[in-house]
Amino acid sequence: MIVEEIAAFLTAQGLGTLGTDMWLHVTPDEPTECLTIYEYAGDDPEYVQNDVSVDTENPRVQIAVRSDQPQVARLRAEEVYQALMKIRNEMLNGTRILRCVPVDNPALLGRDESGRFLVTTNFRVKKELTSL
Repeated sequence: MIVEEIAAFLTAQGLGTLGTDMWLHVTPDEPTECLTIYEYAGDDPEYVQNDVSVDTENPRVQIAVRSDQPQVARLRAEEVYQALMKIRNEMLNGTRILRCVPVDNPALLGRDESGRFLVTTNFRVKKELTSL
């Protein structure tokens, strides 16, 4: 799953630790300062010339950063944003990621039910087809 590859990359960059301050698909109530990686529907797959099989896929991911201080959430989101934009043709957890293309800039989404700030940013991930 693409969220696992992105989490592995962010961990290697020192931007989070899965299960401590980084989560996949669901954000727990604690810790206050954390980031969550969500996968959602992306663009259509790409084919090569007349070949009937898919060559690359284009899923999308959202990074949501939470903190009780808006500037802390924004700074961490910016760090993640800058790191993901640098991915070029990297093998992550057995999946070749060709690049991460930002869909938007980090932006304040609002507050969660506990009043903590959420800053999000979204990426289209161009990756080779994952075999089953």
